[in-house]
Amino acid sequence: MRAFFWNGCLSYLLIGLAHVIMGSLLPEMLVYYNKDYSDGGLLVSFQFTGFLIGVLAGPWCARQLGKRGAILMCLFCLSAAQLVFFSLPAWGLVLAVAPVAGFGFGMVETIIGALVIQYMEDSQKTSSMARLEVFFGLGALLMPLFSSAFIAAGWWRGAFLSLSLLSVIVLVLWAKLPLGRMQSLMGRQDGGQAAEARTRLRMSGGSWTLLILFLLVFVVYVGTEMSVANFLPSILVENVGVKPEIGALGATCFWGAITVGRLFAAQLAEKVGKTRYLLLGSLGGAVILAGFNMASGAAASFTLILLLGLVMSGMFAVALVYANEFFRGREERITSMLIAAGGVGGALVPLLTGWLMERLSIQQALWALVLFYALMFVLVLQASRSVEGKDGSSASAQDSGG
Repeated sequence: MRAFFWNGCLSYLLIGLAHVIMGSLLPEMLVYYNKDYSDGGLLVSFQFTGFLIGVLAGPWCARQLGKRGAILMCLFCLSAAQLVFFSLPAWGLVLAVAPVAGFGFGMVETIIGALVIQYMEDSQKTSSMARLEVFFGLGALLMPLFSSAFIAAGWWRGAFLSLSLLSVIVLVLWAKLPLGRMQSLMGRQDGGQAAEARTRLRMSGGSWTLLILFLLVFVVYVGTEMSVANFLPSILVENVGVKPEIGALGATCFWGAITVGRLFAAQLAEKVGKTRYLLLGSLGGAVILAGFNMASGAAASFTLILLLGLVMSGMFAVALVYANEFFRGREERITSMLIAAGGVGGALVPLLTGWLMERLSIQQALWALVLFYALMFVLVLQASRSVEGKDGSSASAQDSGG
């Protein structure tokens, strides 16, 4: 079990690196290919499309190939795609391969996350998911630094080669390392197991209502998080008046605070209860972001950025575990749907934020994000109330989670 979990941590580090490498190297790629930012947006959207397909197809591929087989296939896709990017082919081929990269890291994230939630002991699920997210955040934090080093050395495409080689290393580890009691779970399902899994997916109307609420929570949370992370440098330059090189540190501080906060998020969530943790996180995010919008000094702004990162740090992992407590036996499909919902939010909400910043003002765009936090508070509150109307087994799951 330990080998499986640390393989999972290394895989989440790889996923974090893969999520942000395109954004880190996009300016260099656009200059090399003589393209503009609309072409860059197309490239990112193609990769995101592949990510969504990988997330949603994860349960099906895991049944057909076995979980280990699906992970190996996706790591191969990710490694091969990065190798193609490294070779600097024609722009059309770059666009064609981008969905393959997204497919690879999207499916790996879904399968490993579902396995942790499904087969870890109840007392370890939240802490295990939080630890996986620590490694994801570490990857997202480190890749811009690695990319900057390659750019400074005049060999920016080397970052793609490095990620490809790391993908191969992780692939070999999944293929060769013993997985203990997880070994039997990583193989291909037989027909009876697959039929049983499909039967467990049938849900009542009340369960679908609860699922929709959780899906909306993930759309709003991930969308708001990505909006803050992507636009922080611009907001600091325009709102606070710092220099661009100082503004660029805003995203680093934000991701750094999220990574540190995830080290303690699980213990805090277990202590106060998952419902209360999510409600306090949503409310705290709204208050802190409102304060950030009204702050005028650099010191106050960076302090609030750090606080916002700490408040948001554990919400994804805690919400993922919390939601799955009410869908026992369906963890693989539910995890896939929730991560996909987060991906949709991560694509759409930043588009809305950018539109508001361009058409209205940065301050009004930030107030819109404050409203998104308030909406998340309402959604979590409504989900918790919906749980109270479910049967006793769901109620007992809520009690055990807080």
